[in-house]
Amino acid sequence: MSADDTAATLDSDLPLVQREFPWPIRVGCVLAGAFAIVMPLWELGRGLWPLNVATPFFAVIVGGAGYVGLQFIRAGLSGWGDHWQYSPHTIVVQRRAWGRLTTTRLTTTNVAAVEVRRSEDADHDQAPWQVVIVPRPTFSGLSAVAGPGGVFDAGCYGSQDYAERVRRALIDHLGL
Repeated sequence: MSADDTAATLDSDLPLVQREFPWPIRVGCVLAGAFAIVMPLWELGRGLWPLNVATPFFAVIVGGAGYVGLQFIRAGLSGWGDHWQYSPHTIVVQRRAWGRLTTTRLTTTNVAAVEVRRSEDADHDQAPWQVVIVPRPTFSGLSAVAGPGGVFDAGCYGSQDYAERVRRALIDHLGL
């Protein structure tokens, strides 16, 4: 993080957005995925071979477990990360996944609004207020890059007042 980024986040209410998928959890996902693939094959393999009447039943179970296992392995290997930097009148969102870094610049040209939303998600009971940046609909590719709901998530906050302060700081920074 550059000194400008630190000054911007410490001297104002601009959110410090740095999300990483921690390596211990990534390793755990890969191991859980391997377990989900290997164990059904080990335990139910006798139902798959030699072919018999029960083979399709066991094949569905083993296939489903294999699919779930592959998704766990995929999540563990992706190495997802999200980092925001604040340049003058611009928010630079850097995302890393699968060893590839993508950069998205948010400016007054491609941002429609900065909103505060109440999250009804049970995971956010302690911080129910979410600040999001909504891209303009004319930049359809930007919505696809944004994330869940087609918005850029600036974080969740415990009070509506502080979420409004963060929203105002983002609007002032972008010059909206």
